[in-house]
Amino acid sequence: MENLGYKEGSAKPTVTKRRMSRARGSVIENEALPLSISPRFKSVTSSMVRWRQDPEAMIEEEYPSEDFEYMEMGTCPPAESAPNSMYDSFEETTTDLSIHINRESIKNNLLDQMKTVGVNGHVKFYEDVEQGNIIASNCSELLSDLSKIEKNLIYLWSTFLKRWDILEALIKIGADLCFCDQNGYSALHLASFSGCLTSINFLLSHGVDANFHTKCFTPLHFAAFGNSPEAVKMLINNGAKVTNGSLNGNINKLSADESLLHCAVRSNATECLKLFIDEGVDVNQLRSNGTNAIHLAADLGHSKCLEILLNAPKADPNIRICIREKESTALHLAADEGNAECVGLLLAKGADAKVKNHRGFTPLHLAARTSNLECVELLLRDGNADPNSEDFDHRTPLHAAISKSDSSFDIIEALVSWGANVNAKDVYGFTALHLAALDGLAHCVELLIYHGSDVTTKSRKGTTALNVINRKTPASLAIVSQKLDEAITLTHSQDNQNREVELELDFRSILQHCHPREISYLNTFVDEGNKEILQHPLCSAFLYIKWGKIRKYYIARLLFCFIFVLFLTLYVLTALAHNCYNGSKDMEDTIQEQELCQKQSILGDMLRNNPFVMEMQWWFLVAITIVEICRKIYGITGYSSFKHYVRQMENVIEWFVIWSVFIISHVYTDRTYTWQNHVGAFAVLLGWTNLMLMIGQLPALGAYVAMYTKVQGEFAKLFAAYSCMLIGFTISFCVIFPSSPDFANPFMGFITVLVMMTGENDVSILVNDPDGKDPPFLLEVSAQVTFILFLLFVTVVLMNLLVGIAVHDIQGLKKTADLSKLVRQTKLISYIESALFNGWLPNWLRSLLHYTALVSPQAYKVVLSVRPLNPGEKRLPRHILMSAYETASKARKHYTVANKNSNISYFSYKNKLENNSATALVERSVDSDYFETDSMCTLTNKIEESAEKIDQLTNEIRELKMIIGQDRLAIERLITMLSSNNNAKQDKSTDK
Repeated sequence: MENLGYKEGSAKPTVTKRRMSRARGSVIENEALPLSISPRFKSVTSSMVRWRQDPEAMIEEEYPSEDFEYMEMGTCPPAESAPNSMYDSFEETTTDLSIHINRESIKNNLLDQMKTVGVNGHVKFYEDVEQGNIIASNCSELLSDLSKIEKNLIYLWSTFLKRWDILEALIKIGADLCFCDQNGYSALHLASFSGCLTSINFLLSHGVDANFHTKCFTPLHFAAFGNSPEAVKMLINNGAKVTNGSLNGNINKLSADESLLHCAVRSNATECLKLFIDEGVDVNQLRSNGTNAIHLAADLGHSKCLEILLNAPKADPNIRICIREKESTALHLAADEGNAECVGLLLAKGADAKVKNHRGFTPLHLAARTSNLECVELLLRDGNADPNSEDFDHRTPLHAAISKSDSSFDIIEALVSWGANVNAKDVYGFTALHLAALDGLAHCVELLIYHGSDVTTKSRKGTTALNVINRKTPASLAIVSQKLDEAITLTHSQDNQNREVELELDFRSILQHCHPREISYLNTFVDEGNKEILQHPLCSAFLYIKWGKIRKYYIARLLFCFIFVLFLTLYVLTALAHNCYNGSKDMEDTIQEQELCQKQSILGDMLRNNPFVMEMQWWFLVAITIVEICRKIYGITGYSSFKHYVRQMENVIEWFVIWSVFIISHVYTDRTYTWQNHVGAFAVLLGWTNLMLMIGQLPALGAYVAMYTKVQGEFAKLFAAYSCMLIGFTISFCVIFPSSPDFANPFMGFITVLVMMTGENDVSILVNDPDGKDPPFLLEVSAQVTFILFLLFVTVVLMNLLVGIAVHDIQGLKKTADLSKLVRQTKLISYIESALFNGWLPNWLRSLLHYTALVSPQAYKVVLSVRPLNPGEKRLPRHILMSAYETASKARKHYTVANKNSNISYFSYKNKLENNSATALVERSVDSDYFETDSMCTLTNKIEESAEKIDQLTNEIRELKMIIGQDRLAIERLITMLSSNNNAKQDKSTDK
């Protein structure tokens, strides 16, 4: 809200702003700035603001250092924040143009005017009037020599100080009865402000008009500013008007009733406000500046004035103000300023808590943004506000509640308890969890995760909340592991004859955010570098069950690819490698040296005499290839973009093999050619290599393929690092042994050097000359020295280095074999699910896949009950069972497990999390006696009995909290009424 006022010690009006700080939850109030601000003052002000935020910035600005310069290395990355955030660039809701006149501003204005028109020594007459040194008898003697304007100012000063006894004497010596100063203040205005009935009566009896004014305010306004109800009554009895038209047709001036109620509200003059309402002022009327007294009272937090206004006849609590095309209600303003008492009054009078302002904000949005818990609870409880209401950017009150305020924690709890959706996204795809993580608010992040916020949800640009949490508040992820621990519980069989321990694994925390792609939750953790979560027994158990449901689809694909590569290999061998197809067509071109197509070969005779066999091979291969093409095209939909699809080496290899089938065909000229042999050779090589990689994706065999690819990658780096040395040895050998066929040319020599690296060193080239001549002595010495250097630096050092790296990498893979297996299993399941559930399949086939490939076709209701101590339990591997049992036993030992349906407070959950983090530092050890069924049953029974008692106490405490919350507002109102009555009594005693 903006207010025109008067700055102390200045006659110029100033603008007083109440602004919401960009840092959420903090308010900067009453920041006074002059109406006309010079550019220099603006720069100084902005520097002061920066200094308050960063003291070092002011020092650097005043004393710039010239010892360094900024480097230019490209552009800075964009800031990590929600775009166009309403909380960082919030527009002011409304602007009020009423002027607030107080005693200090009037006093300072009169002093400044006296200093302006006369010498400073004449200000002492003000002190004489105030101290009673000037009376009616000596007025002429002391003041007759002053100028006309000085006498008039002393005249105004006397009325302001209630010196009615010297007014007539001042008029006799030349003071003007109706004088107005430069601000439009007359004696009647100041007397009305001071509430001096004698002065008012004197002025009115001398003919001063009760509606006298020169600018915007009448004496009634000043009486309201001064909270002088007796003055208001006297002025009204003497003809002062509370409702009249515009002043002389000048639309730039406010009418007498334009801000009459505003003046009373701003001064919290309740008695004056009642008088104005009794005189017929319409409290619902919107004035030319768009303001309304109800809104002003709600904004300033003057609950008494607001109550009087709302109790007025036909008062509308839902009336809207519209300033500069920005609409708001009084409830919006009260909620935005955190005025809980005003919010309660408005709701009690029927204010609509669901109405939206010009930006789609409900009062609940504004109350949550202001971090006022009391207002939020009032709006939810008494106003029936919608906690999931969206503004024009689809943001909910939960988005607004994310702030650094201490109460934001409680506000989030209140909103969630009233049904707020913790996973609601705004127009940019940001959830409340995104905002909390971006601001580094660990307490909000943990609370949202505890209440079910999805850490894997993505914004429109693909940024997951988990990605932000990893960088900003990584410690908050401990609560994810704690929730997984809570999903594993120990129970007892209901059969009285068999009191065996049962373990319940609740997979809802994994499945509730990712149906039907059930693995996407865990896959996101892997993509963001949190793969250790897969080792949690709940995740390991889910992966085991999920792989059992979905592996049949991958094995089917593996068999199909095997058949495709097999038929491609047969065609390349028969029709291309051994030229059997051409040999059957033209006997002269038959390559008799090749065994497969020789006459005495039974297979050769069959292929040569029946060429349609090879043609059938090709046509069958084409049929399989067409199916493979359809599969590959369908698989594009499983990738985020075509660019991502092309970057996968597997897809490049498979498309090369597919196109090679048509390139090596005989149907174009009814024969094959030699160049097709080379294409077919590479196609077969890549086809079998791709099949090896597919087999390597299987969890059971993946470790071996991973070892191979790891060593292959290290060898590629090593080869690139030492390639220059190998080239040098190659050229040296080509120069020293020019007659050797192994070094006849550099390319052949490089191949020979690579063979020699493996230890296949042919020493005969040093002693046997192909020409039979003895080489020169120096050339023989250089050959031997070069050979020895190659033996030492390449065969010994380089190859041993490569072996050492390979062994080291393999050992590292063995240490992390279990985790690597889970990661491969997750990625493979994710790949299969992307192909099965991309939405292009018909409904009947999709339903079939849901039934056969999903762990939970119905979603969200998956709980597996197993018996970990029963030797016959085979539904889960033994190591997963015992790990889950240990986790549940530890939770039983350290915590009291409450009912699943009970509403556990986050505070107790937080303490539990901290205790568990401390105990996690101790190495897990489970005694053998701990696994005995009898002792476990006894311990469990005691814990369950204690848990029931704690549940009863928890319910009783919750009921007491509800009763206290309902009665708190009534108690506060009663206290307010009692304090107002005491204040009224004190005011009356003071007047007397």
